[in-house]
Amino acid sequence: MYVISLLGMSKVIQAPIYKIWQWLEVFNGYIPTKTMNQIIYFEIEAVEVLTFIKEKIEEEYDLMEIRELLGKKTVHDFC
Repeated sequence: MYVISLLGMSKVIQAPIYKIWQWLEVFNGYIPTKTMNQIIYFEIEAVEVLTFIKEKIEEEYDLMEIRELLGKKTVHDFC
């Protein structure tokens, strides 16, 4: 299993770290993470999920709409 750090995720999806933390708080159940040594890492599938969230925010969807869209998707939809 591959994981990516918060800083790495920030670079990959080109979003500030503080935004990713906000999204993690709001969409926690949809973003695959793994905790190791009390540090949160993102599973590789999280790249697609966070990219989707970022795109929807840029398209001016509100957080509840994005949560609804995520609820309709499965992990396989992001791969």
